[in-house]
Amino acid sequence: MINELESNRLIIKSTRKEDVEFCLDIWLDDEMGKYLSDPPRDKASDMYLLWKDVEKYDGCYYFVAVSKETQNYIGTCSAVPSEDQKHWDLGYSVHKKYWRQGYATEMIKALIDFCYKNGGRKITAAVAQQNYGSNAVLRKLGFYIEKEGTFKKSGTDIIYDEYTYRLDLE
Repeated sequence: MINELESNRLIIKSTRKEDVEFCLDIWLDDEMGKYLSDPPRDKASDMYLLWKDVEKYDGCYYFVAVSKETQNYIGTCSAVPSEDQKHWDLGYSVHKKYWRQGYATEMIKALIDFCYKNGGRKITAAVAQQNYGSNAVLRKLGFYIEKEGTFKKSGTDIIYDEYTYRLDLE
């Protein structure tokens, strides 16, 4: 476990067992999870739904973002370091009740700071090309497209074109 991260409006804390239902509600939702690699709820395996060891570090830092003002869950995010901790890969999602309110930007900025403090000098994030909101957020934060590819949504035949964005830190 790590200390909490903070932004102007958010406390970003390590995911605990009591947070799992909120995380899965976003990731497995047809609308909120549309551009994620996670499966739709009806295709999620029992192991996926019984995400019991969330509090154990497995090479990925999982977080939930909570409003400082209301204590409501806002979104989820993650950071995965390379073995030497110089390259970190980010993931993030915001509950649809809070879309277009700047929360993704706040979460990503806090993650960038966390990664940098822990040795990160290259940050990447993979995003479906059709996810216009997420693409705009990353460009606004100074990320550039490093490469293009595709990914398959788990449990489906859906294949998305993907950009891998990159941010270099000094």
